[in-house]
Amino acid sequence: MTKLISVVLAASLAAGFTTLVLAQEGTAPTAPAQKEKGEKGKKEGKKEGKKAESGAKAKVGEAAPNFTLKTTDGKDWSLSDAKGKVVVLEWINPECPVCVRVMKDGTVANTLKGVTEQFSDVVYVAINSSAARASSLEGTAAYMKEHKVEIPALLDNDGAVGLMYGAKTTPHCFVIDANGKLVYQGAIDNNDGRGDGKMNYVVNAVTQLKKGESVSPTETKPYGCSVKYKR
Repeated sequence: MTKLISVVLAASLAAGFTTLVLAQEGTAPTAPAQKEKGEKGKKEGKKEGKKAESGAKAKVGEAAPNFTLKTTDGKDWSLSDAKGKVVVLEWINPECPVCVRVMKDGTVANTLKGVTEQFSDVVYVAINSSAARASSLEGTAAYMKEHKVEIPALLDNDGAVGLMYGAKTTPHCFVIDANGKLVYQGAIDNNDGRGDGKMNYVVNAVTQLKKGESVSPTETKPYGCSVKYKR
């Protein structure tokens, strides 16, 4: 009887030990797996956070995001420098035939003249975000000089400002009121091949600001070549 009990006890202990080993073998990988999953989640979270941050866009009706870029002569230019003034931003690309066309046919010059007639201290700025083509950035100063448009020309080498504003084409224009609020974004006028060019959206927006009226339209579809962002 004693011998039988000893055998049973030995068998039970062996089974218990086996169960313990199996349990440990079954659960041992769980901790690293959970840790790995947790680390992966953290990385994905950080990645999504960066994506959301880089994808932030300026919105009509809200404060225009500040930025600082170098001009073609190497000086810093910040949107905050124009605080208290109406600002017009126009995205350009010297190698875009549409940009060349609106320069040659006087659209840009007439737009500059039209907004200046409303506010003598209006700030009109050209921005080149087409860094995918180095020749485009390098040719910006000559392009402005050739067409005799004397406004600050800024170089957005990494495309950060263009992406922040959601600039899609050249030209693509934005109007900011004296309080720093973005009030219009879209085409410079309605001469996209289907319109007659008689409706200048930028001048219209600035004229309405001068009259104290609400800007309308606040958004139109920009036309032209796509901005050649650096990849």
